[in-house]
Amino acid sequence: MIVTFDIADGSFDFYSKKEWEAQLQAWRVELDADGYEGSEALDAEELVEMMYGEEMFFDTVPSNK
Repeated sequence: MIVTFDIADGSFDFYSKKEWEAQLQAWRVELDADGYEGSEALDAEELVEMMYGEEMFFDTVPSNK
């Protein structure tokens, strides 16, 4: 499970691994639409920084499974 924390509004979002990969891809599409080329080469940390700057953080939440 991945959790994001937006310091601007104090919100948390939780993602399964599959949902997180889909969100990363959606951000890549958005960056490409805004004229950024090379988003496929960005890792998750770089994507979050490109989209939100220092406003959002994410981490993996350990599973008890």
